[in-house]
Amino acid sequence: MNDHEIRARRLRKLEAKNNRNVANNVTPSVAEPPAAGSTTATETIETTQGLIADPQTAGNTGPEQSGSTSSNNDSVSVDSESPPGGSSADQKTDLILPEKIEASLILRGGFDAVGQSQQQKARAPVPTPAAIGTTATTAANRMKSAPPAAVPSPNAWAYKKRSSSDHVGSKKENDHASAGGAAQPGNISSEQDTQTSAEDELLQIMLRIMKINSKARYSNSRFTIDSEILENAIDMLNGQRYAEFCAEVMTEIIKDIYYGKLIEPSGEGSDTGRLSDSWSSIPSKKVKPIMLDEVVLSSGTVRATGSSNAATTPMDIDGGEAEEDVAPFCSSKPSMKAFANNRVAALEYLIGCYLRSNEELYSYTKVKKSKKMYLSETLSTVTAVVRQQALKYAILVLKNTFQNFCGNGDTGGSGGTAASGTKGTIAGSTALEKSPLLTLMYENKVSADFMSNLMAESRSSEGEEDFRVIFNAVLDDLFIDMQNAICNENIVADPLNRLKELIETRVDNTNPICLLIVEHKIFLTAFTPDKYFAREISKVSYLAPFLSLSVLLDENPKFASHHFSENVCDRTLANSFHAILSSTRKVLHSIFLVLLSNQYSRFEMLNYIAAILKSNAKRIQYNADDRFLAKDGFMLNFMSVLQLLSVKINLSRIDPLYPHHPESLVEIEDETKLKFSSQEYTDWLRNLQDVKEWEQHKFVTHCWFLTLHAHHLGIIPAIQRYNKLLRATKELQRMVDELNATKTQWENTPLARRNKQVRDRCVNQINKLSKAKLSCDIAIIDPNVLSACMQFYSSVCEYMLYQIENRPIEGPFTNKQHPSTLVASENFCALPEWYIEDIADFILFCMQHSISVIDYVDNSIITWILTLVCAPHLIKNPYITAKLIEVLFVTSPTIQTTSPRLYLQIINHELAQTALVSALMKFYTDIETTGQSTEFYDKFTIRYHISHLFKGLWDSGVHRQAIVNESKSGKQFVKFVNFFLNDTTYLLDECLEYLKRIHETQVLMLDDAGWNALSQEAQQSRQRQLVQDERQCRSYLTLARETVDMFHYMTIDIKEPFLRPELIDRLSSMLNYNLHQLCGPKCNDLRVRNPHKYGWEPRRLLGQLIDIYLHLSCDEFAAALAADERSFEKRFFEDAANRVERIAVRPQADVDEFRKLIRKAAEIYVKNQENADEFADAPDDFKDPLMDTLMTDPVVLPSGTVMDRAIITRHLLNSSTDPFNRQPLTEDMLQPATELKERIQKWIKDYRAQKKSS
Repeated sequence: MNDHEIRARRLRKLEAKNNRNVANNVTPSVAEPPAAGSTTATETIETTQGLIADPQTAGNTGPEQSGSTSSNNDSVSVDSESPPGGSSADQKTDLILPEKIEASLILRGGFDAVGQSQQQKARAPVPTPAAIGTTATTAANRMKSAPPAAVPSPNAWAYKKRSSSDHVGSKKENDHASAGGAAQPGNISSEQDTQTSAEDELLQIMLRIMKINSKARYSNSRFTIDSEILENAIDMLNGQRYAEFCAEVMTEIIKDIYYGKLIEPSGEGSDTGRLSDSWSSIPSKKVKPIMLDEVVLSSGTVRATGSSNAATTPMDIDGGEAEEDVAPFCSSKPSMKAFANNRVAALEYLIGCYLRSNEELYSYTKVKKSKKMYLSETLSTVTAVVRQQALKYAILVLKNTFQNFCGNGDTGGSGGTAASGTKGTIAGSTALEKSPLLTLMYENKVSADFMSNLMAESRSSEGEEDFRVIFNAVLDDLFIDMQNAICNENIVADPLNRLKELIETRVDNTNPICLLIVEHKIFLTAFTPDKYFAREISKVSYLAPFLSLSVLLDENPKFASHHFSENVCDRTLANSFHAILSSTRKVLHSIFLVLLSNQYSRFEMLNYIAAILKSNAKRIQYNADDRFLAKDGFMLNFMSVLQLLSVKINLSRIDPLYPHHPESLVEIEDETKLKFSSQEYTDWLRNLQDVKEWEQHKFVTHCWFLTLHAHHLGIIPAIQRYNKLLRATKELQRMVDELNATKTQWENTPLARRNKQVRDRCVNQINKLSKAKLSCDIAIIDPNVLSACMQFYSSVCEYMLYQIENRPIEGPFTNKQHPSTLVASENFCALPEWYIEDIADFILFCMQHSISVIDYVDNSIITWILTLVCAPHLIKNPYITAKLIEVLFVTSPTIQTTSPRLYLQIINHELAQTALVSALMKFYTDIETTGQSTEFYDKFTIRYHISHLFKGLWDSGVHRQAIVNESKSGKQFVKFVNFFLNDTTYLLDECLEYLKRIHETQVLMLDDAGWNALSQEAQQSRQRQLVQDERQCRSYLTLARETVDMFHYMTIDIKEPFLRPELIDRLSSMLNYNLHQLCGPKCNDLRVRNPHKYGWEPRRLLGQLIDIYLHLSCDEFAAALAADERSFEKRFFEDAANRVERIAVRPQADVDEFRKLIRKAAEIYVKNQENADEFADAPDDFKDPLMDTLMTDPVVLPSGTVMDRAIITRHLLNSSTDPFNRQPLTEDMLQPATELKERIQKWIKDYRAQKKSS
């Protein structure tokens, strides 16, 4: 059987299939015979001859250049290389076809069919019958004899998907020829049948891939292509000219898409059109290939089918002109709107071809081997060619090559000029249209495989120009879309996800998009480092909008207004927002990870991160100008990304001296150091630069320290602003409450209007602040963010512990030195103070607002806190140590009842059991002077925290014994007792004074006559003063109560230090004075309304004072009571005992013991009065110069002054200075005056003997 017979046989099979369609009432759309003067079928075989090789070259044994197209005396010659004989097609031919298409378009000035009638075209030579072959001739003869409505003409070929019954039935019939090409005798006919079937099947596959085949569903759109493609298809396939065939089809289809032909409505009333099919991704193993729509090969003219119930074709024109030829473009408004963007449609078609080629290959690899053997050697090659051509044409579409040569039309329009010969309008063209690739990415129509190969193909151009043009456009559109998505009612992260897809796409083991991003004109280098630099880099740098997704009110007001309209946020809703934010930050982390992993973008990314931190260094300032700095949402996202990058970093791999490296990306030169002064740090750094041989740091070191500084400028300023917001809201609410409380006084006065306006403004501001607080609750009090911060801070604590002991980092830290023996390393002394302060502030915030995060406080953090508290000498600033003590304070069960586990971990820690008590007592005394102007008031708050800690430690047997042991160890405990005795005295005095003032004002307000006698201004002044007094009284009572409590329980087991000469007199005087205030004649002045409002409990305080008397009851203490001439009076103490007995604040036995102590003190008081008269005439040099009392143990000061030891020791407990010249003085500098002491004793003995004898 020769070639002509084989082709005729195949054509008969195709005709039979069309007949079966007719029998099944599936009528194909067939063009009617052309009218007189119209273009014939033969004349139309010219559409693509200027773009592809002449089909006559298919059977040549060597390459031959042919094919030309002429129009208006202009000719273009396009070369094409054909493979020799039946060998495989040359790869260069396949690769160069789209470039030839582009060159042809450039030379011809666009599609030559635009705006020209068929008669005006210069006709290409019609192939000879020998060249066309028997197939076309036989087909034409058969179609002429067939009914017009049922048999396709040469101008309209309809193909249907080949059924499995058309395949050859047995494996034997499908056996291929041997390797030498010789056929087995007797099987020639079978092999020829198999070859014919393979060619037919291959043609069907290629047509399905390019969407020119399906079941005859004529209601959908059809791609109209010149019939010459069909005439030459078999020759091309025989010559393995697959790329040439693909080029012809794709060129025609894309041309029709650009002219708005291939459209169909997306639904009734819809304004947009779509392709007839939706592209799908590569199917999974169990998914069958999709069914494809039909594309009709015709002569380029479109007519109605003539059937009354036939479906309207996409190019039918309103008015029912069924018989009139239609130009290749719409000459009037079509019945269905064209594509909004023809480039999107063209690219969608090409992606569909690419995906369908994979689907066809997948489908044929899943059938039985006997049915696929005849295509096994060809199908993979064919699908690869289709994919490659689809990629090349996609590049042309994305470069806007076709549209540039088709003319620019109205944006989104589909109408054109009516006159023949006038250029038409390209549907959907616009100079500012979005990248079609990004549009399809948003619709999830771009597979990862297509994207990767598109990048690889576009990078093959000279200088990667195609790649840069295509993907820079995509990146620009992503930037704009993300900018628009920042302020939205919901969190929109679609552009962010698309950027992640692009960046993660790998080509040849690289991520090419990374280089495009860091080379982008607005990545970093476009900004000038000035005062606006921080705001610019956080707003208009390329990655800025992707880092700016936020729910905070000042960054996304639409979100807050939409979700917090009633100033309420449901917990479930908040959790969902937390999950969304966490998801977006993970996507950001993936983007940064790829950018930092890529060797071509790592350096620029590190500089970008460092630039954000350096430019926002002022964010930590309390009153920073937010106009010039990044917002909290941006910085929180930025910090979270770096957290995720650092989560798996091993501390042993980082360089602890990195902050001091000359090329460090973090700056600490201007920061206050933990121990060094500015000059000390400069000197140390200069010496370090001389002796240290710096090495190039690894990425892990850069990343870890950048993350630490990101926390300093991210979460910490956000916490400060949140606390500031709470204080502002509280203050405004207080003003509103005060105005409402005094409304009756001003509503009928000239101030009424002003006060109402002030109140309304405050209420409106409170509403705004409430929405801001709710948004901050979501953004800042996010368990995901806070837990990640706590985990990172754990590694920071471990890093600092190793620096304290000056050891290399090696695994989890364990103490090897007692805190009292620690000497800080120079590196630790050179670290910024905020390395410690930030962690303390963060833990305090979590304890107050997000207690669940406390579960992430691990042993490293606890060890770090206890080490620094027990070794306060390591830190120059005492307020940092005080803040760490506050952290311990808030973990107490009486303060924070929901974290008992953490408190137990702290008090059971080895350092707490061995060193905490001593350290707290020492710091209690050291905080007396801090060098700050507010030191006097600061010390009360700090000592309140320590007193509360001692109360908790006293309940533990181990720590109680440590306190008792400390009281026996020396003078440290005496100084401690002295200072909390001073505090008790001062705080109780202040409390009682404020209570008297409150009582006086309340009594005056109850007296109508006296109150009304005051002017309105005086009344308001008294009311404001009352509010202030109540606030101060409440504060002082809180501090005093804690101090008296410590005094009360410590005197149970500890007595000796309280009875020392330097303390006992002051202690007894303090007790007597306060007892006199509570039980004396003016005790009624302490009565106030609602005493619980201030924490005022007089009965409890009286009972504690009586207990302290009884705890210290002894002869020495009785003598000290009697020595207090200012307050001791026997009758008063008897009245006090009667009052205690009457109100039953203590048992009767305790009252009897108290009376017994008073009687003993009264006896001593009488003797003291006698002695006072005896020593009144003592020489002046025997008396103390300060107290003017007879000295019993005189000592000489360095200045030469002589004083009584008890008096100067009491002074030194409060101040280590000489009371006469303010020079430094300590107790060990005192020299006993032995000779003077002997003289005093002799004088006393002689004076008493003389008095007795007289």
